[in-house]
Amino acid sequence: MSNAIVVTMRLTPSDPNAFQTFLTDILPDTRKARGCRSCTTHTEKDNAGNFLLLQEWDSIEDQQAYMAWRDSTGVLKTFLGHLAKPAEVNIWQLNKA
Repeated sequence: MSNAIVVTMRLTPSDPNAFQTFLTDILPDTRKARGCRSCTTHTEKDNAGNFLLLQEWDSIEDQQAYMAWRDSTGVLKTFLGHLAKPAEVNIWQLNKA
């Protein structure tokens, strides 16, 4: 059963364009990661500083292994440096209905 990871982020005021460029650089590797089914980003229509990251993974373990890899490469630290406050992360499971 797949799991959806929903990450809601508020960026530092001067950062939306730099963050979008950063994501454009790193997300191709995310999409190729073991267990990643999809990864999309969304910007709030009236506030470019609000981002939503939607990911679907085969398992939570695959997503956790991916995050450990990103942490070991320093990318996670750079990612977090763009945020004005900690991201809100929610994990959702697919219903059978």
